[in-house]
Amino acid sequence: MGICLLIASTLWLLHALSRSYTAPLEYPVSWRYNAQRYHPARPLPPTVLVQVRGAGWRLLSRALGLHLPPAEVHLRLPGTPPLRSPLRPPLRRALGGVRLLSLPDDSASFYLTPGPGTPPADSVSD
Repeated sequence: MGICLLIASTLWLLHALSRSYTAPLEYPVSWRYNAQRYHPARPLPPTVLVQVRGAGWRLLSRALGLHLPPAEVHLRLPGTPPLRSPLRPPLRRALGGVRLLSLPDDSASFYLTPGPGTPPADSVSD
């Protein structure tokens, strides 16, 4: 009886994980910028919450933290706020076979400003 229950639950789990699901996912992000000359306009989070869709196995491995290379996001130079989020292309590459559905609403505000003692980007020095 116990073996039948184990076999049945294993088959059910295998069948359920072969389907496609939509789920929220905290994904790690590695921010790239020249920290000696610039600073972020607001604090940069180590992870971002994204909505993804994919096969159960892939979502399970991402949710457990397996195969999660951080998405390397290169921030724009000061004085050029992005028109769209700088997160989408790096996250799509990092997610692999999992489809990115949505980003945080405020993700377009990740950009740089000149650091202390740094002249503004549009100034000219002699």
